[in-house]
Amino acid sequence: MDFKKLPKKLQNYENIHLITHTDLDGVGPSIVLRAFGITHSPYYVETRKVDEAVQTRLNELNDHELLIITDLSVNEETAEMIDKVNKKPDGRFVVLLDHHASAVSLNSYEWATVLPIVNDIKMSATTLIFKALKDAEYEISPIFHSTEEELEEIEKNTEYTTMEKETFFDRLAHLVEDIRLYDTWDWNVLSIQEATDLNTIFYARRRHDFIHARMDYLLNGQLFTAEDLAYLQFSKEELRKILKKKSKQMIIVPQYQLKGHDTPINIGVVETDSYYSELGNHLAEKFEEEIDAVFIISLVKNRVSLRSIGDKVNLSEIAKAYNGGGHPNASGCDLSELGAEFLLAVLEASKNR
Repeated sequence: MDFKKLPKKLQNYENIHLITHTDLDGVGPSIVLRAFGITHSPYYVETRKVDEAVQTRLNELNDHELLIITDLSVNEETAEMIDKVNKKPDGRFVVLLDHHASAVSLNSYEWATVLPIVNDIKMSATTLIFKALKDAEYEISPIFHSTEEELEEIEKNTEYTTMEKETFFDRLAHLVEDIRLYDTWDWNVLSIQEATDLNTIFYARRRHDFIHARMDYLLNGQLFTAEDLAYLQFSKEELRKILKKKSKQMIIVPQYQLKGHDTPINIGVVETDSYYSELGNHLAEKFEEEIDAVFIISLVKNRVSLRSIGDKVNLSEIAKAYNGGGHPNASGCDLSELGAEFLLAVLEASKNR
């Protein structure tokens, strides 16, 4: 969706609501909106709950209110509901920006923009909303806050010089690119550690603390606080221990047939509640000759993170078949969706180690 084509300028809506994902790339759009001075109410939801959340918000949406959906896709029923809302002359409007290939069918709707790749560069939701606001010629005007409560934050009205705005824009562009690099895993290909460090800090901090610290970065140019840097040093030591430990614990489930893929695959399975992406990528590379994908189980969260390298297996199609979603090499779904048959296969494989 080109923000130029919205019925009216974003600042003129009485209220703007944002429904977005819970990960780093889900939080990124809220940071971008704040950086452009756009007041909004964010709602962070898991992929499996997006349709419920969107339908609830549609039923509560008042006249002259805007709903922005980022880093998430909706099913056909919800899409039809959005279409009806957008056709009513009551000033309500909904737009969706996503980058997952599994959601490209939504491009048939005028209010949706799903772009996995632009000019041979993998996109993120944060990148898409940043580009949309930039192309619509919105100016940087950061909103800073004086309270810790996300929905009760107080704007500090400040006039910025042209030079300050240019500095803020450059810093925001840098942050947006770090988020894109991590979410698409390009950081690993390009060896940009800062991007994965940003994600580590995101999961180590409360969400509103992380957002406020990144907004402060626009002002002072310090991407990581002293506390962040200390935690990163500790985290890297812990990660090395986990990679070594989980490499020994991994169970290989041979020739398992999954929905969403034509042929059986070899699956490396481990259980943990942290470092999903780093661990998944490490195991996929280390055991490349033995497995086609890594399934990282979190029993506490009832989640499975799917990771792979190369193009042999499209994990987004597999995850979609189990009511999840994601990217070809990084996706996820609920553990319960895989069913008892998968758990029994894991148990059987563990007996045969």
